[in-house]
Amino acid sequence: MNTAHLLEHLATALDAGERLVWIGVAAVHGSAPRATGARMLVGLRSSFGTIGGGHLELRAIEIARGMIVDAAAGLPAPARIERFPLGASVGQCCGGVVHLAFDLVGAASRDWVDAARILERRQLAWLRTLALDTGEVQVARLDDRLARHGDAGIEACAAAFGALPADAATICTEPVTGTRHVVELVRPPELHLALFGAGHVGRALIEVLSRLPIRVTWIDPRESEFLAWTPDNVCPVITDIPEAEVGSQPPRSAVIITTHSHALDLELVRAWLDRGDFRFLGLIGSASKRASFEQRLRARGYGEAQLASIVSPVGEPAVVGKEPEVIAIAIAAQLMSLRSPAPTIQPARDHHAAPACSTP
Repeated sequence: MNTAHLLEHLATALDAGERLVWIGVAAVHGSAPRATGARMLVGLRSSFGTIGGGHLELRAIEIARGMIVDAAAGLPAPARIERFPLGASVGQCCGGVVHLAFDLVGAASRDWVDAARILERRQLAWLRTLALDTGEVQVARLDDRLARHGDAGIEACAAAFGALPADAATICTEPVTGTRHVVELVRPPELHLALFGAGHVGRALIEVLSRLPIRVTWIDPRESEFLAWTPDNVCPVITDIPEAEVGSQPPRSAVIITTHSHALDLELVRAWLDRGDFRFLGLIGSASKRASFEQRLRARGYGEAQLASIVSPVGEPAVVGKEPEVIAIAIAAQLMSLRSPAPTIQPARDHHAAPACSTP
């Protein structure tokens, strides 16, 4: 579940006059089903996202719905942190301890929700800060937060997040006022995919990737071939010269080439080999297609090391099948293997210092 989906679901619920509870994994000690920074939304009759499933999530949903019921009855439903040992008491055997933060999101929260949606659409790293004593939520761009001077405890938390490549969260205390905060880091997905081709496999791949933590630039000359809907993490590019888009893609992009034309596939492979700074170069097709391409590329002066960098046939070999949906799953599995490990964030033991951070 990517954060853009979560925020759009939240905005839709607020438009409908609903209250939801934002649940985040604020701290983890030992083994747990999800790392800090995992989050979900819970309403009276639905939930969106996950914090790890099982009895832990069922208990969290129960608490969240109790908060919504209390608020509807005019009773207090304050923001809170709950500690869950993952043992027999919650029917899970992970053995660690998870601290979950709960806060009610209603019409009065619209400002921070819209601010977060803007930052998410701009692909910027941002912080969500929840003051546990007041329930106030603030959203700010990570770089802006690091540039501030004040709220020393929160700034220390933010500074500790600076080098992390992925989402995270921690609990910290402002040293002057003693106010406890939950600080969540939300980063744009580190992995960018340049997908060339909007045929059967391209469309199936977009549907699979639409819910995953990856940014996609989707390139094809045929406007009619794109999906009728565009996922939040996808930027479609309609162009008569797809190979001209190679130079505008970010460095260290993953690349999947699955166009309607073998000649165009070859030109795209050549363009990416010439550029050379890709993270992954996948080409759809058979072993015989790869052999043909290698022969033609050698004739044009490309070396063996360059040819070896082409992953073709593309897709996780253990996922077998020729259906577009199966091929899409195989490719998605291969792409997800490129991601960095999740960071480990522990809250400061004295609640007055920066959290200890372990970066990948």
